[in-house]
Amino acid sequence: MVTRLGFIWDIDGVVVDSPHEDAWRITALRAPWRVNELSSDFYMTHVASKPRYEGGNNILQLKGVYERLGATTQKEKDILLEKYCSEKNALIKELIKAGKFKLFTDAVTFLIEAKNRGFKQAAASASKNARDMLLSVSKSRLTKEIGDMFGALGTEGTLYSLFDVDVCGIDLGGKEDILKYAAAKLKELTNGTITYFVVFEDAPSGIKAAKSLGYLAVGVWRFGNEETLRQAGADIITKDLRTVKIEEFLSKM
Repeated sequence: MVTRLGFIWDIDGVVVDSPHEDAWRITALRAPWRVNELSSDFYMTHVASKPRYEGGNNILQLKGVYERLGATTQKEKDILLEKYCSEKNALIKELIKAGKFKLFTDAVTFLIEAKNRGFKQAAASASKNARDMLLSVSKSRLTKEIGDMFGALGTEGTLYSLFDVDVCGIDLGGKEDILKYAAAKLKELTNGTITYFVVFEDAPSGIKAAKSLGYLAVGVWRFGNEETLRQAGADIITKDLRTVKIEEFLSKM
């Protein structure tokens, strides 16, 4: 059975505690960037849920790196941005390969329940590394961390198997475009049956994007200031998705 309800998930900060923030921060500390302070609040506001080059540019611009390194023309800035983002991306690939990230088991539990109840779900992250993280989480790791839940992954599945649509890392512009594309793919998958969308996001920019499209937005408060999610327009804010019931969404349709 396919219902009219579809779920769209941000990945970094919602499903996994990825090493993205660490990679941005560790790279920023190194020469020649020398950014001595990159707070979680700064990351959530200016980097999280944004395409790689936009987030990297925000760091170099707002932290005065371009100016300090004498980059005055756009070409000079682009060269520095490419170098910084490449260094960060090489580091995060190392961290992902080593499994240096945490699962948010409350999100995984919700994903499995929704999968078993027949709801279609999309992974919709701006990160080009989100897919690699999902694929790297084996069923054996999931079983170790949350137990053998319902067998939704089959015998050989990974965390990636829980999603019916993958639009991670696609160059579409901003988060609004990514969410709109994910919704279109869910509609296409179900021949237009799905018409109501719930977005799970941890960044205010993602919440704003969801609300601008008329979707229900769940603010998953992992880090930073809860109030920023509320101000962005989140319909529900939670620290633990096990407290959120699918029936809450069905009642709003």
